[in-house]
Amino acid sequence: MTNNDLVILTQNCSELVELSLVGCTLLSSDSQLIISQGWPGLISLHLEECGDITAYGVTSLFNCIALEDLLLRHNGPGIPRNFILDAASKMPMLRLVSLDLCDASGGDFEIPDYADRYSLSTVKITKCKSKNRNLCHNLSEARRQSSVHKESLVLVWNSKNLIRTVVKERL
Repeated sequence: MTNNDLVILTQNCSELVELSLVGCTLLSSDSQLIISQGWPGLISLHLEECGDITAYGVTSLFNCIALEDLLLRHNGPGIPRNFILDAASKMPMLRLVSLDLCDASGGDFEIPDYADRYSLSTVKITKCKSKNRNLCHNLSEARRQSSVHKESLVLVWNSKNLIRTVVKERL
């Protein structure tokens, strides 16, 4: 799929509320704007191993204010450290965020405090296995491999506290 294909899809499926793309390596950061303008009412967005969608940041995705579920993995190392808090504050319906450390521009993500999490209830942050460390940064090789994660940090806020769990498998 290319950015042009994505434009055609927005024109023909304007009422789409869930979008999941995996392995669309020809997409660029311009596809964020195409998605946010074509489907501002998206509820679920999953983008994994899709070219360089997040290599230069994620600002256009903030226009999808109806998003409840957002997964961004292996799409380029441009997601800022404060993305989780920014997403929670700019996307009032956001409940679940799933990211990978290799897409973090600063090498890590800040975790919001309980009071700053808005409606966000679950955050999943995965980490690639060391043998595939360059998986996210060498996209031509990444296209030939499936993503393998060493571990995932899962943060769940309930009405009383934060529960942190490290899972030794891909989520």
